[in-house]
Amino acid sequence: MLFNIESDEGGEITGYVVPDDYEKTPILHVLVAGQVTARIRCSEPRPALVTAGRHLNGLCGFLLNDANVPGLGALRYVEVVDEESGILIYRRNLDDEGLPNRLFRLETHLFPLWGLDAALKQHFNYFHRGIERLGAETATQIFHLQHAHSLYVSGRLTLRQYDALIYERFTWVVLLHDPYYELAERLMALKLVPKYGDALLGQRDLSVFKPAIDFVATLETDEDGLTKAFAEMPGPVISILSNPLARQLAAESFDALLPRGAVATALANLATAGVVGIRERPHAFAEDLEQIMRMPQGAVQIAPLLPPVQALAERLRRLPETEVLLEADLDIYGQVKAAVEQSG
Repeated sequence: MLFNIESDEGGEITGYVVPDDYEKTPILHVLVAGQVTARIRCSEPRPALVTAGRHLNGLCGFLLNDANVPGLGALRYVEVVDEESGILIYRRNLDDEGLPNRLFRLETHLFPLWGLDAALKQHFNYFHRGIERLGAETATQIFHLQHAHSLYVSGRLTLRQYDALIYERFTWVVLLHDPYYELAERLMALKLVPKYGDALLGQRDLSVFKPAIDFVATLETDEDGLTKAFAEMPGPVISILSNPLARQLAAESFDALLPRGAVATALANLATAGVVGIRERPHAFAEDLEQIMRMPQGAVQIAPLLPPVQALAERLRRLPETEVLLEADLDIYGQVKAAVEQSG
């Protein structure tokens, strides 16, 4: 889905929404004080969309005014949301315009740190979390938003796919897991997928991770069970579970082979971040992020590590196979951890 706001002149708001469905006409909800006050069908023509073959009739533009949203010119807070996807298209908040920053948090955890995102939401006018679930086109559009000067975005994306947009428009930050802990958390999360489905993973990831989901379904996580399972791990599962951090920071996609010099590339990319932290030192990450964003002390909240996951991580640490599986990630994490600890 493509969308953008072209102008907000008080009494008029103009923009467009291009749905994924070639034939569908977008419908918008206009919310005031959290309540839907108008349901608007896009009816303004955008002929270029027809020419480009992007939409059947180009009726994707919208014009909001006092006629279809009574009192729009006097409203200090109003939201425009796509009916089908629930995606926030625009928010006007004249009483609190949020921090004048664009912040992107690269999510490296399969089980996302949405608690951290939720703690930061109140400080930004625009907020989009987990954008990898929206698809590449919509994720790209969010990075292109023109009128979003206070914008927070998080997503488990491959950095190389979006690096030009991120470096040019955003301050970006990242919080890294110990690779053994991340693997343990992934195994436990994937084991819960049959019960919780897309509450844990988006539709695309449910398909991509299916071999690993099938693998962990019968996985026994005691020492003997892990030893047997990892010795017999199928090739497709190895491809999914091996070096996810290095792939995210250095490869073209999550399923691509690691390029030569992946560790050096990953570290060079991390050097462009505003803040790089590790879960073992959450307070250092929180303080650094609060400082560069000029947030109040205590604004950044990070969930503690979970003892059951830590216990599984320690069992995984004793398996020779996991060291091979995570070789590049362990190298990256070790160097980042040393730098974080050296800096105090």
